[in-house]
Amino acid sequence: MSDIFKEVEDDLRRERLKTLWDRYGIFVLGAALLIVIITAGWRGYEAWETNRDRTAGDTYLTVLNEVEGVSTAGSADTLLAFAADAPGGYGILAEFRAATILADAGESVRAADLLNTIADDGEAPAVYRDLARIRQGQVLLDAGDAQAAVDVVSGLAEDAGNPFYASAQELMGLAAYAADDLSGARRWFTAVTEEVGTPPGVRARARFMLALITQTAPEADAAGTTAEEAN
Repeated sequence: MSDIFKEVEDDLRRERLKTLWDRYGIFVLGAALLIVIITAGWRGYEAWETNRDRTAGDTYLTVLNEVEGVSTAGSADTLLAFAADAPGGYGILAEFRAATILADAGESVRAADLLNTIADDGEAPAVYRDLARIRQGQVLLDAGDAQAAVDVVSGLAEDAGNPFYASAQELMGLAAYAADDLSGARRWFTAVTEEVGTPPGVRARARFMLALITQTAPEADAAGTTAEEAN
């Protein structure tokens, strides 16, 4: 008797499943198909993106070889033409290289403007934007515009958590030195040497500048020492 009841229950179960499948089966199949399509599409996009980046990298190396050792505006324009359609990372690298070529070619204004564009690009990674500020400050300082360099890097020089903090302080010191503010230069270079996280190269240059200030203008060194003692 129990077998009969079991068979009846099985029949009822199969009937219910059939009813459910007839009602919702199309949706189950649709969802499964959608998952397959999305997965295949995503894998295809990843493959396309990888191929695009690989192609962009190869093209970038080719462009670099073309402009190697040629510091002309034309070489910079070649890099900028590549950057216009390159994926983000390669485009920014090309723009940095173009800015360096422009600066070497004596076109400091164009170089500084290009670096300012990178620094103001809200879609660029923060580290690239800050590096652009540092490089822009260097270009402006080399061009003889110390105040403009200060305006560009002063914010970074006051942000102890920024990875370019020491480099910005060094530029502030160089800008002060270029403006004949030897006491100010001494303060900045001293801060660079005393900062725990200062890179060895930056620290060594700061010590050299402090020695130069002491040798050429001992009165500035004495004034700085007196001010520190007073504090």
